[in-house]
Parts: sequence; C-alpha cells; structure tokens
Amino acid sequence: MPSTPTRLSYEARILVVPLGASGDDLVQTMAAGGPTNVRIVADAGQSAASVRDIRAAVGSEVTETVADLAASADMMILLGSDLTQLPSAFVATLAKAARANGVLLAGVLVDQQNWESARGAYALTVLRRELDMLVSVRDVGLATAFIDVLKGGRRKPEADLATTEASAATASSEESTRKGAS
Repeated sequence: MPSTPTRLSYEARILVVPLGASGDDLVQTMAAGGPTNVRIVADAGQSAASVRDIRAAVGSEVTETVADLAASADMMILLGSDLTQLPSAFVATLAKAARANGVLLAGVLVDQQNWESARGAYALTVLRRELDMLVSVRDVGLATAFIDVLKGGRRKPEADLATTEASAATASSEESTRKGAS
C-alpha cells in the first residue's frame, strides 16, 4: 500500500499590497520585526506589479503580471491606513485576478483615517465590493499578528530549526545512554 506523505504544517503564500504611502509605512514597520516569507506588491502599470520579499531592500523588485502573481498566491492582503490613498483601479485589477484564481483577498486597515471624506467613503465602497474580508485594527502589531495567523503561524528560520532538531536528538541519545548505564 503506498504511503501518503503527511504535511505537519502549512505556510500560505501571502502577497501584501500597501495602499499608498500609509501602507508603505506600515510595511516598513512590519518588516523590522514581523513576518517572513511575505511578498510585497506594488502597481507597475498595465496589469503588472513590482514584487519583493518583505525583508528585501526597496529597489530589489522584479516585475510580474498581476495574473501570474495571483496564480502563485494563496491570499492577497491590502494594507493601509489613509483611505484617500487607495489606488482603486489597481485594487479592481487585483480583485479580478484573485477571483479568477480562487485567491482570498483581504484588507487590513490600521487606525483607518479619512473614512468620512468623500474620497474615503468611495474607497470603503470599493473595498467592500472587491474584498472577501475587511478588518480594521488599532495598530500595526495587530496587523502583523493577523498576517501571521493567515499565513499559518510564525516559522523559525531553517538554520534555527536544524539546530533545534540536532539538540533534541543529542539530548535523547544522552538520555538513552544514561538509562543504559544504570
């Protein structure tokens, strides 16, 4: 009987889309001590996007089509604070690609601002129409934790994981040796 591989955990492929300058600021704060294996996406025009890892330097982006990005993701999270900065056309493009590929599209608004202005009210209408989920939190720490939960939890870097596993194996071997000597 063939054995089926068992997956002990799952790490979702996350794209974070900063919504204007407020979103860029939130991403910088998150990157300082936040999630790993998260890609940051920005509008590059004409259904294209620039993409980089959250911990990579600005300027290290590569350009991909929005359709290809959606096909390679499990979820897209739009992140911002100032609703007047919402790039409505880009949000609609992302939403169309996400729906075509079965990708969860979420919005996280951190200490949302300018929602009562005409432009902010329009931005909320766009978000409600295009997103599967819209969350509002008080600070960037809560947004970071939310993204970590959606991603499947925070992971130890591979080097730390190998060291931890080696230490556990050594401890187990030493315990067996002690028991055999008694």
